Amino acid sequence: MPMVILADMDDSLSDTADTEALRTDDLHEAARALIPGATEVATIEGHPEIARISSPSGLWKVRRWPPETPESDAAFSHEVMAAARDSGIAIAPEVLAEADGTPSAPLRQHGRLYGAQRWLPGEPPLRAEIAWPTPEERIDIPAMLPAAHFTELVTAIARLHGATERLASRRDAPAAPLSMLPGAVQQAQGLHLRVLRPKSRHVPAIQRWLATGERLLATASPIVSAAADRSLPASVLHLGLWPAHVLIDDGELSGLLGWERVAVGSPLLDLAQAILRLQGWNDDAVETAVGAYSASRDLAPDARRILPAVAALDAVATTGRLLQEIYGGRTDVHPPTPLRSGIELMLDSMAALDRNLNAPSRRKRTWVRREGQPPHRPKGGPPRERRH
Repeated sequence: MPMVILADMDDSLSDTADTEALRTDDLHEAARALIPGATEVATIEGHPEIARISSPSGLWKVRRWPPETPESDAAFSHEVMAAARDSGIAIAPEVLAEADGTPSAPLRQHGRLYGAQRWLPGEPPLRAEIAWPTPEERIDIPAMLPAAHFTELVTAIARLHGATERLASRRDAPAAPLSMLPGAVQQAQGLHLRVLRPKSRHVPAIQRWLATGERLLATASPIVSAAADRSLPASVLHLGLWPAHVLIDDGELSGLLGWERVAVGSPLLDLAQAILRLQGWNDDAVETAVGAYSASRDLAPDARRILPAVAALDAVATTGRLLQEIYGGRTDVHPPTPLRSGIELMLDSMAALDRNLNAPSRRKRTWVRREGQPPHRPKGGPPRERRH
């Protein structure tokens, strides 16, 4: 299987590095080639790689893939979305199909790949992304979903993992093996440290990340490496679980975006991403997620035991990326409140994981759903975001 970078930890949080090389005319041309009879092509502010298409057959979304994307990876993403829809996962996008119903192959034009899917209704939750440091750039940030939407999304991810078992066995599928996670995080950590350590004196958030991150890496890396040696069952993963990819329409969960990173790997990667980025790591959120997942697909006790270690590695890398995006250039910046809240949510999650993994006086906890209780047991709703 071709390998992919895990947990999007080495990518920029925006497409600004690539934006200058993109021509809007190319996106419009591809949109009209993919959607016959297109009557209107509108680009999306802050997302120059996406266009919204109006046509007699309805509304469509056309996306331009990054220049380094293999055509096989783009085609696999289309297959995964189609398989999810066929299994009844309504929040997965409907991919443009051929006459026989099979997903259309990506269009190659001017050396770039383009794909089309139905435009899903709804909007992301408030403060799921932020236009910063310029109005043209977007940063995905962690935020707390309403408890009911969080549970529904985790259930959908469990169903995705089950519905794509056949695709997970494909030898040509992109792969994100759990064994790569410790090394990938260590590599990303080294890059972040070179940028952030000199600035830590002036930024308390960086100081917290440095202190907690080193302990988490030391504890979590050997746990995940040992678990990978036991070859936990693999699934097709979404690997892009950010609040900005969750659509809500009239109070209902209506769509899930961000299918560009799908790859075969441990379901714990998706589960850790969902908890960290859509709720924050705390006992209630973890029990809710594990319960919702287990109600749709079996999660073995061994997998539950190493979930905190997987989450710890993802948290260290994701928080480092956010901090570098904000403070990499200078420390006298004043990021908006939602961005600071997202950083605070990740740092609080790291502290909670540090207690789970490193507190000597506390019995290590395995999250299970108690018999006779539903998967979702909110207690007065999710915790409120800390405001500054």
